[in-house]
Amino acid sequence: MAVLQYVPDGFMSSVEHLNKFPQDLFAELCQDVLGFLQYSRGLVSAPTFVQKLNEAGVESSKQQAQGAINALTFLFRSAAREHVSGEDLVKELRGTLAWSDSSLAVIKHVWAEQGKALSSPELANKLLNVGQLVDMKWKLGVGMTSDCCKNLNSPFVTLTLTVANSSGQLNKHSFEMTVPEFKNFSRQMKEMAAMLETV
Repeated sequence: MAVLQYVPDGFMSSVEHLNKFPQDLFAELCQDVLGFLQYSRGLVSAPTFVQKLNEAGVESSKQQAQGAINALTFLFRSAAREHVSGEDLVKELRGTLAWSDSSLAVIKHVWAEQGKALSSPELANKLLNVGQLVDMKWKLGVGMTSDCCKNLNSPFVTLTLTVANSSGQLNKHSFEMTVPEFKNFSRQMKEMAAMLETV
């Protein structure tokens, strides 16, 4: 089991911030994040938690609250992917020496209640599968005129992505970019390809 084998940047500082949460607010945040991951509620609002934390006497910024939300989202997603029990999850978190005992108690409790549902195969497929790129097509066009401008002559690139979701259904996503946006996109793709070569 390696729930925390690779953690994103800022994870440990977010854990430090989470340890400052009163236990009831930490439990509420865990419940909200798990609800979001189970598709039973919308996004978790960082400003709402900043206000609640400030009312409880804990200094927090929107960025810190969002980092805390992201850290819990990463933690619960990783635990679902690894199908870990509450005991095993707490054991691994305790080994990092970063989590407070009260935070670990809350995590153990909410994971025991909702972790099984999050680890179910059908939800895991929705949760962990972002789709597979099947095809990518592009074409260069030139906008000649518009309602506002008779002589537009503006080049653009249309990109069409075909993505297969977890059930195999194909979805097409099309969007237009200006030539500078497309050049930036192309540069980023080349950087990703270069990084993949090093792996």
